[in-house]
Amino acid sequence: MRLMLRALIAVGLVASTSGCLWPGDASYALGVARIGDSFHVFAPLCADERIVSVKAYDNQAAAATPETGSGRPTISAYWQVTEPQSDAAAKGEFIIGDDAPFGQVLVPVPGRGSLPAITAVELTVQRGDRLHVVGDVFKLTGVPEYPAGTDPETVKYVYDEGANSEKMLTQGQISEESMCAFKYVA
Repeated sequence: MRLMLRALIAVGLVASTSGCLWPGDASYALGVARIGDSFHVFAPLCADERIVSVKAYDNQAAAATPETGSGRPTISAYWQVTEPQSDAAAKGEFIIGDDAPFGQVLVPVPGRGSLPAITAVELTVQRGDRLHVVGDVFKLTGVPEYPAGTDPETVKYVYDEGANSEKMLTQGQISEESMCAFKYVA
C-alpha cells in the first residue's frame, strides 16, 4: 500500500523539483505518529542537514490536479511553513499544523478542515548553500495512536524505508536506518 502511495507523491514532488521518483529508486521516508489529536513527524536528517520549509497537502487531490501552463500541477497546501525557529523543527521533529516552531506561516491550518486522509509531506532540506526537496506520503488510518502527553521520543512511528518494508520504529531506530536526506532521489 505504501509503495502505491509513494508513486502518487511523484506528482507532488515534480511540482517543485526537476527529479522524478521511479520504481526501485530509494525514496525518502518520514516517521509519523499520532499523539492525542496531533500528528507528529520525525524526518531523519544528517548532522549537517536542516529543514528550511515544510508543506503538507492532500496527495489524492494533487494526483488529480491538472497541469498549469508551466507543465506542472498546481498543488494547494493544507499547511505550509518556513524558517524553523527551534532546533527540533530544524532537525526534523515537528507537528503538522503547529505554527509555533516556524518563523513564517505561508498557509495556516485553521479554516482548511481536517488533515487529508492521504497526506503528502514535502520538505526542503538545506546542506551548506544547497537545497534539496524530499517527501513522503502517509494514510491517516495507518498511523499509530498514543495518548496525549506521551513523549514523542518514546513512541514508535510508522516508517517505510522502501518497497514493502513498512515498520514501526522509534526516532533513534529511524535515524539508524536512514541515509542523509541529500542521498535520496528528489
